[in-house]
Amino acid sequence: MENLHLCPIPYLLLDRQFSLIDASNSGYDLLMPGENFMSIVEEESSPKFARILHKHTKGEMELNVKKNDSFELFDIFFQFSDIQQYFHVVLIAKDHQYQKVSEQMNSLFDLMGNPAYSRKESNLTEVLAKISSLYLKLSNTSDWNRQEIMDKIKEIEYHIQRNVK
Repeated sequence: MENLHLCPIPYLLLDRQFSLIDASNSGYDLLMPGENFMSIVEEESSPKFARILHKHTKGEMELNVKKNDSFELFDIFFQFSDIQQYFHVVLIAKDHQYQKVSEQMNSLFDLMGNPAYSRKESNLTEVLAKISSLYLKLSNTSDWNRQEIMDKIKEIEYHIQRNVK
């Protein structure tokens, strides 16, 4: 594909068996020519990924992909080209979004440990409002990742309601 290397995000062209045909420069940071995309997909997610790509000609999903010897969460956008017989796949990292949520959750833990909060009932409303904002921020993530995070937030909310009075 002409000028594919100029694409600023990982853009991959995969054949029907998910082998890499071509990629943007940042795509080659993830996978080399001829390598199979499934080799960098988290093992638990690979059947789901393959099933979705073979059922739908275009779509999006979240997927854990191996990058620099660890896994990172990506939004994956794909479309199959009947003419070329290739999957066009774009990966957009989500780590920065989850980093923000993690930092907010850590600040809630700090608030729970702050003795001033145990003396001020009005702050309970503030803390619960922060948790509610986390729910809203997570509403755009897919169910399989959101549910795990929502469970942890509910647990934090329960502890705050029990301990901050």
